[in-house]
Amino acid sequence: MAESNPKKVLVVDDNELLLKAWKRILEKEDCVPYLASSAQEALQIQADHPVDVVISDIVMPMMDGIELIQKILEDRPKVRIILTTGYACDFSRIRLNIHSQDVHVLLKPYNDLNAVHKFLGRVFHDDDSLDSEDSFRSPDDIRIHLWNL
Repeated sequence: MAESNPKKVLVVDDNELLLKAWKRILEKEDCVPYLASSAQEALQIQADHPVDVVISDIVMPMMDGIELIQKILEDRPKVRIILTTGYACDFSRIRLNIHSQDVHVLLKPYNDLNAVHKFLGRVFHDDDSLDSEDSFRSPDDIRIHLWNL
Protein backbone atom coordinates (compact mmCIF):
# COMPACT_ATOMS: atom_id res chain seq x y z
CA MET A 1 0.00 0.00 0.00
CA ALA A 2 1.43 3.40 -1.00
CA GLU A 3 1.82 5.95 1.73
CA SER A 4 -0.01 9.19 1.32
CA ASN A 5 2.26 12.21 1.20
CA PRO A 6 -0.09 15.19 1.56
CA LYS A 7 0.92 18.36 -0.23
CA LYS A 8 1.47 21.44 1.90
CA VAL A 9 -0.50 24.30 0.34
CA LEU A 10 -0.16 27.98 1.20
CA VAL A 11 -3.14 30.16 0.22
CA VAL A 12 -2.63 33.93 0.31
CA ASP A 13 -5.53 36.34 -0.14
CA ASP A 14 -6.43 39.59 1.61
CA ASN A 15 -10.13 38.68 1.28
CA GLU A 16 -11.14 36.71 4.38
CA LEU A 17 -14.22 35.24 2.67
CA LEU A 18 -12.07 33.79 -0.10
CA LEU A 19 -9.63 32.37 2.46
CA LYS A 20 -12.55 30.59 4.16
CA ALA A 21 -13.74 29.28 0.79
CA TRP A 22 -10.23 28.01 -0.02
CA LYS A 23 -10.08 26.30 3.37
CA ARG A 24 -13.31 24.43 2.58
CA ILE A 25 -12.03 23.50 -0.88
CA LEU A 26 -8.67 22.28 0.44
CA GLU A 27 -10.24 20.29 3.28
CA LYS A 28 -11.65 18.01 0.56
CA GLU A 29 -8.19 17.44 -0.91
CA ASP A 30 -5.36 15.35 0.49
CA CYS A 31 -3.27 18.33 1.60
CA VAL A 32 -2.19 20.40 4.57
CA PRO A 33 -3.52 23.96 4.09
CA TYR A 34 -1.90 27.09 5.46
CA LEU A 35 -3.83 30.36 5.14
CA ALA A 36 -2.38 33.88 5.10
CA SER A 37 -4.18 37.20 4.70
CA SER A 38 -1.04 39.10 3.65
CA ALA A 39 2.19 38.47 1.79
CA GLN A 40 4.19 39.19 4.95
CA GLU A 41 2.23 36.55 6.87
CA ALA A 42 2.73 34.13 3.97
CA LEU A 43 6.51 34.60 4.05
CA GLN A 44 6.55 33.81 7.77
CA ILE A 45 4.44 30.68 7.25
CA GLN A 46 6.70 29.58 4.37
CA ALA A 47 9.78 30.07 6.57
CA ASP A 48 8.25 27.91 9.33
CA HIS A 49 6.52 25.33 7.10
CA PRO A 50 8.02 25.01 3.59
CA VAL A 51 5.17 24.33 1.18
CA ASP A 52 4.75 22.44 -2.09
CA VAL A 53 2.10 24.69 -3.69
CA VAL A 54 1.38 28.42 -3.36
CA ILE A 55 -2.02 29.80 -4.32
CA SER A 56 -1.78 33.59 -4.18
CA ASP A 57 -3.98 36.49 -5.11
CA ILE A 58 -2.13 38.90 -7.36
CA VAL A 59 -3.57 42.20 -6.13
CA MET A 60 -2.86 42.72 -2.42
CA PRO A 61 -1.75 45.72 -0.36
CA MET A 62 1.90 46.21 0.63
CA MET A 63 3.29 43.36 -1.51
CA ASP A 64 1.52 41.86 -4.52
CA GLY A 65 1.35 38.17 -5.36
CA ILE A 66 4.00 38.37 -8.05
CA GLU A 67 6.58 39.85 -5.68
CA LEU A 68 5.56 37.27 -3.07
CA ILE A 69 6.10 34.28 -5.36
CA GLN A 70 9.45 35.66 -6.46
CA LYS A 71 10.56 35.75 -2.81
CA ILE A 72 9.22 32.24 -2.11
CA LEU A 73 10.86 30.80 -5.23
CA GLU A 74 14.26 32.10 -4.09
CA ASP A 75 14.12 29.52 -1.27
CA ARG A 76 11.82 26.93 -2.87
CA PRO A 77 12.50 26.93 -6.65
CA LYS A 78 10.39 23.80 -7.27
CA VAL A 79 7.19 25.04 -5.61
CA ARG A 80 4.12 24.96 -7.88
CA ILE A 81 2.56 28.39 -8.42
CA ILE A 82 -1.10 29.26 -8.86
CA LEU A 83 -1.93 32.96 -9.03
CA THR A 84 -5.52 34.16 -8.72
CA THR A 85 -7.13 37.40 -9.76
CA GLY A 86 -10.49 38.95 -10.45
CA TYR A 87 -8.91 41.85 -12.31
CA ALA A 88 -8.46 42.03 -16.04
CA CYS A 89 -4.80 42.28 -16.89
CA ASP A 90 -2.55 41.77 -19.83
CA PHE A 91 -0.61 38.78 -18.52
CA SER A 92 1.59 38.76 -21.60
CA ARG A 93 3.23 41.95 -20.30
CA ILE A 94 3.84 40.82 -16.71
CA ARG A 95 7.53 40.67 -15.85
CA LEU A 96 8.50 37.69 -13.73
CA ASN A 97 12.00 37.21 -12.40
CA ILE A 98 11.55 33.55 -11.49
CA HIS A 99 13.12 30.28 -12.53
CA SER A 100 9.85 28.38 -12.85
CA GLN A 101 8.84 27.29 -16.32
CA ASP A 102 5.08 27.44 -15.70
CA VAL A 103 2.75 29.73 -13.78
CA HIS A 104 -0.95 28.96 -13.57
CA VAL A 105 -3.42 31.85 -13.25
CA LEU A 106 -6.86 30.94 -11.92
CA LEU A 107 -9.33 33.66 -12.85
CA LYS A 108 -12.00 34.74 -10.36
CA PRO A 109 -14.83 34.13 -9.88
CA TYR A 110 -14.60 30.36 -9.71
CA ASN A 111 -17.73 29.09 -11.44
CA ASP A 112 -17.32 25.32 -11.29
CA LEU A 113 -16.03 23.95 -7.97
CA ASN A 114 -15.77 20.44 -9.45
CA ALA A 115 -13.44 21.81 -12.13
CA VAL A 116 -11.42 23.62 -9.43
CA HIS A 117 -11.09 20.35 -7.48
CA LYS A 118 -10.01 18.49 -10.62
CA PHE A 119 -7.47 21.22 -11.42
CA LEU A 120 -6.07 21.14 -7.86
CA GLY A 121 -5.85 17.35 -7.94
CA ARG A 122 -3.76 17.59 -11.10
CA VAL A 123 -1.48 20.18 -9.47
CA PHE A 124 -1.13 18.18 -6.25
CA HIS A 125 -0.25 15.01 -8.16
CA ASP A 126 2.34 16.86 -10.28
CA ASP A 127 0.43 16.21 -13.51
CA ASP A 128 2.90 17.48 -16.10
CA SER A 129 0.15 17.57 -18.73
CA LEU A 130 -1.06 20.78 -17.02
CA ASP A 131 2.07 22.48 -18.29
CA SER A 132 1.34 21.46 -21.87
CA GLU A 133 -2.16 22.98 -21.88
CA ASP A 134 -2.83 26.26 -23.69
CA SER A 135 -0.39 28.92 -22.62
CA PHE A 136 1.53 31.93 -23.80
CA ARG A 137 5.03 33.17 -23.06
CA SER A 138 5.75 36.18 -20.88
CA PRO A 139 8.54 38.60 -21.86
CA ASP A 140 10.74 36.56 -19.49
CA ASP A 141 10.01 33.33 -21.42
CA ILE A 142 7.83 31.82 -18.69
CA ARG A 143 4.76 29.86 -19.77
CA ILE A 144 1.59 31.38 -18.30
CA HIS A 145 -1.57 29.28 -18.29
CA LEU A 146 -4.93 31.03 -17.78
CA TRP A 147 -7.70 28.97 -16.18
CA ASN A 148 -11.33 30.12 -16.19
CA LEU A 149 -13.04 27.44 -14.11
